[in-house]
Amino acid sequence: MGGRNGHKKGGKSKKKRGNKSSSRPRLRFKYGDRVLCSAYDGFELGTVVRLWYDTEIDEDGVFQLGKPGLVVPYQILMDDGNLVFAPEDHDGYIRQSDAPPMPIEHPTGSIVEYKEDKMGSWRRGTVIASCADWADKGTAPYTINDDDDKSCDFWGPKHFIRRAKLRFKIGDRIGMKMMNSGDYVPGTVVKLWPKNDFFAKGGIVPYEVMLDGGTLHFAPLDDEDIIRASDIPPIPVKYFRRGDRVECKEDIADEWRTGTVFQSNEDWAERVCAPFFIKFDDGKYEFFWGPSNCIRASENVNSIAAGVEELVLSDDDSLFDTPPPMPDCPVCFLPLPHEGNGFSNKPCCGKTICGGCEQAHWNTMRLEKTCPFCRAPAPETLTVEETMALVRKRVELNDAELTFCLGCHYDGDFPKDSKKAFELYLRAADLGSLRACTNVFFKAYETGVGTEIDIDKARFYLEKGAKLGQVKARHKLGYLAAEGSTEAEADWELAFRHWKISARAAYQPSLVEIAEGYKRGMLSKEEYTEVLRASQKTKSESWSKDRETAARIHGWY
Repeated sequence: MGGRNGHKKGGKSKKKRGNKSSSRPRLRFKYGDRVLCSAYDGFELGTVVRLWYDTEIDEDGVFQLGKPGLVVPYQILMDDGNLVFAPEDHDGYIRQSDAPPMPIEHPTGSIVEYKEDKMGSWRRGTVIASCADWADKGTAPYTINDDDDKSCDFWGPKHFIRRAKLRFKIGDRIGMKMMNSGDYVPGTVVKLWPKNDFFAKGGIVPYEVMLDGGTLHFAPLDDEDIIRASDIPPIPVKYFRRGDRVECKEDIADEWRTGTVFQSNEDWAERVCAPFFIKFDDGKYEFFWGPSNCIRASENVNSIAAGVEELVLSDDDSLFDTPPPMPDCPVCFLPLPHEGNGFSNKPCCGKTICGGCEQAHWNTMRLEKTCPFCRAPAPETLTVEETMALVRKRVELNDAELTFCLGCHYDGDFPKDSKKAFELYLRAADLGSLRACTNVFFKAYETGVGTEIDIDKARFYLEKGAKLGQVKARHKLGYLAAEGSTEAEADWELAFRHWKISARAAYQPSLVEIAEGYKRGMLSKEEYTEVLRASQKTKSESWSKDRETAARIHGWY
C-alpha cells in the first residue's frame, strides 16, 4: 500500500519528500482554461485557477484549516465569483468550454480595486503586469501590487476588478513632488488616466498635470507622497474673449501655435473647466489650461476688428418682427419648404421649383427631362460648361439664389476657391439670399474660410438671415444666446424667443429645444402648445401628395 508521501513502507525512496507530481495523472486542463463546472443548476462557466488543490478536508469530510487534506485536480473560479473544486478530472464534473476568456481592460499602471471571491472585500492596488493572451500562456491575467506592497495574481471574473476612483478630478489644484528636489510645485490636473510608455509599455498613469511654470508632468501613482491637494490659487490667465486671435502652447518648451478663441471662461477655476477652448488654424479644437505665460495675443489681432464699427447690428424690436413667409412654388403655388433639399434653383429661367413638382413632372416626361416651368432642357441633360454658362448669366442679372449656387460650386471642386466662394456668398447675402446669410456666418466668419474671422460681422449677417425668415440662422441666434461667453451670461429667455420663431416654422432642431425647455419648466404649457400648433399649421400649409412622394424617394425636407 502506498504511503502518504509516496514512500514504500520500510523502504527507501530517492524522491524528495513532498513531491507528489510524479504519481499524479496528466490533467486535461491547465491554468486559465475556460471550463464548464457542475453546479446546483447544471453546468456553469468558470476559469481554472489551481491544479491539484489541497482542500484541507479530511476523509470524514471535516475541514481542518492549515492541515493537509483531500487533494483534488482543479480549483475553479466561477463567473459568479464563487470558488469551487472538481473532485475528479471527469466530464461529469468538469467539461471543456468554448467561451472566451476574461478580457484585459486594465493596462499596466492602472490603479484598481479588486476582490478574490464573492464574499471577499474590495482591496486597492496597482496593476504591475497584464497579459492579453493569458489563457494561451496559462499565466494570470493580472499581477497586482496592493497598498500593503504585497503582490498577487488575479484570475477573474471581470466584475471583481474595477478602475479605482481617483482622489482628484480635472481642474483640481494640486502640489506635485519633484523627484530631484523633493519640493511640491503647484499645478492643475488636466487629464485623467493618460497613456505613458515611460512607466510601462502601453501603460497608463493616474494624472497628467500642468505645473504653474508651464510644463506638463505625469503622476505615476495616486499617492499622497507624490501628489497632494493644494490651496494655492491658480495663476491668473490673461482674459481673451470669443473671436480673439491668440498664440498659445501646451508646454513652455513647445512652439507657439496660432488660433482663435472659440469659448472663454473667466471663472474657470470656480467652474472647474478649461479657461479657453481654442480653434487652431490647422482646424483642431483644443482646451487650454494655462498658465498665463503660455498664451498671448496674436500680432494681427487688431487687423481683424477693422471695419466692424461701420456695421450696425439689428435692434431687438426689429429682430423679433414676424418674418416674411416663404415664397410660393411657381408651379403648385404652395409655400416652399424652409429647409432641406426639397427645392431647386433653375438656371434656365431663375425659378425656384419645389421637389414635388419636379418629381411629378419627371414622372410624366420620362423620356425627356425638362424644366417644370419653362420646359428648357434640365441641367442634368447639359454639360457642366453649358450649365455654368446659364448660371453665370443669371449671376450677371443679380439673381440672389443662383449667385449663392455659384458660390457653392467654388466652395466644392469647381475648382475649389474659398475666397471666390466667400465673395459670391457675400454678394448673394446682400441681394437677399436666405441661405447665403448663414453661409457667410458658418463657412466664412466663424470658421475663417475665405476671409478673416470677424464675429461682429458674422452676427450681422446671421441676424439679417433671421429677419428674412432663415430658420437655421434663427436657431443659431438662439444657440448663441443660450451659450453666452460664460454661464452667467447665458440668456435663456432670449434663446427661447428665437427658438419659438423657428419652431413655428417647423424647424426640427428648434422643436427639440422647445420640448426640452418645457420639460425643464422654462416654458409654460400654453407656450409649448401654441408653438406645436403653429408648427403643425406650417407643415399642413406646405404639404402635398407630390412632395410627400418626393420626400420618400429622395429623403427631402
